[in-house]
Order: sequence, then C-alpha cells, then structure tokens
Amino acid sequence: MPRQDMDGARNLRSEASEITTVIASMVPVNGAGWEEKRRFTSEVTALLAARYGRWACGRDWAVGEGGGGGVVTSWCCTSHSVGEPEVTAANVVASLLEWRDWLEELADRFELLAPPDGTDAEDRGWHLERAASRLVTVVVDRTSAECGWYGSATRC
Repeated sequence: MPRQDMDGARNLRSEASEITTVIASMVPVNGAGWEEKRRFTSEVTALLAARYGRWACGRDWAVGEGGGGGVVTSWCCTSHSVGEPEVTAANVVASLLEWRDWLEELADRFELLAPPDGTDAEDRGWHLERAASRLVTVVVDRTSAECGWYGSATRC
C-alpha cells in the first residue's frame, strides 16, 4: 500500500487516549455472546477505517490460528480479545499501532528492494527474486509460520 494511502495515521499516536475512550464505550457487556463480540469488532474496524483510512482494516489480523496467521500480537481473536472495556480498547489501539508499524516496515522494505530506475529486464528479474526471498522470510518470521502465514506473504 503506498504511503500516501496511509496518511490518515499521522495523528494516531497523539489521539490514542481519545480513541481508546471512544472504543471502550463500544465494548459489549461482560457475558456477551460471540455474535455481539463479532459485531463490536466489525464496528470498531469501520470506525478506525473511517477515521484513519482503510489501512486500519488489518489491525486484528493476528498471529496464530485464531487470528488467521497475521502479524499482530496485541490482539488474538474476538473470543479472546473482547472483555473488560478498558483492556479491550487498549488492545484495539495497541493492535492498530502494531499494524501501522508493520505497514511502514513493509513500505520501507519495498522501497529498499525496488530495482533502480532504468534497470533492464534481466536485472529486474534478479531484483524480484531477491525481494521475494527477503519478503517471504520476514513474513515467516513475523507470523511464526502459523496458520495462514502464506496469506501475509501473498499480500506483500
């Protein structure tokens, strides 16, 4: 995702306290069922995407089977991550910040691995092979190669 598509995040760190309060007010009551927790997760994602941009939609793509094999460690899955309002809201914001850091890391890696302008086709192939091996390696490392880690690699 190009950096310009992620510009909505520039105030995220300064707004963390404010957005945590908003999210805490949305958390379902203790004892809520899976459907209500899932609805909360969807509503939070919609709020974050509207406020910061669509890049925020991956913030709950967590490591392991429950999270789908993603890279986020501060969020697990709906059934394990939705609980007390303050803790849940803090975890949502932490996962959003973690996801943002991952996207920025990927953007930096793509920039570093891109072939120089004017590279001929043969050399472009070499750059592509090098980039693929480095990107797959970092994805395997960050996802611990759990569950659907390869989905992370194919999205790179």
